[in-house]
Amino acid sequence: MRTAIVGVGNILMRDDGVGVHVARELTSLDLPESVEVTDAGTSPDAAFALTSADRIIVVDAARLGGSPGTVYRLTVDDATGDKLRSCHDMGLIQTLRTASVAVPPKILILGVEPASVDWGLELTAEVAASVPRVIEIVQEELKGSQCS
Repeated sequence: MRTAIVGVGNILMRDDGVGVHVARELTSLDLPESVEVTDAGTSPDAAFALTSADRIIVVDAARLGGSPGTVYRLTVDDATGDKLRSCHDMGLIQTLRTASVAVPPKILILGVEPASVDWGLELTAEVAASVPRVIEIVQEELKGSQCS
């Protein structure tokens, strides 16, 4: 199973860049050859290159009203309507649905509740503390896909 992990976010806006920070951490790990990690930044166009993946794991800041640093595990169905708010102009779900029209992959969204999306290069302490948990969840997902 080919898996694409997509880190989304603007690293100039503190916690909004959590997906990019996670993607960068993942590239330093020994991942299976069937896994491709992409730093998509704030470009929704990056999702269009992922349509050949069997599964996409997206990591992004997501405002769902929890405490800063809370990690959410969502499917596209979980995030219908206004439930998931990406911190970007074009809705995350809309982008993924558009990108995956030809071959709909399985999509998992790992959202992290931001504390601050103000100007700054570093994650807040709460969100930085959640990065290892996000990486752990990604690794669990990858191990699970090897069994199926």
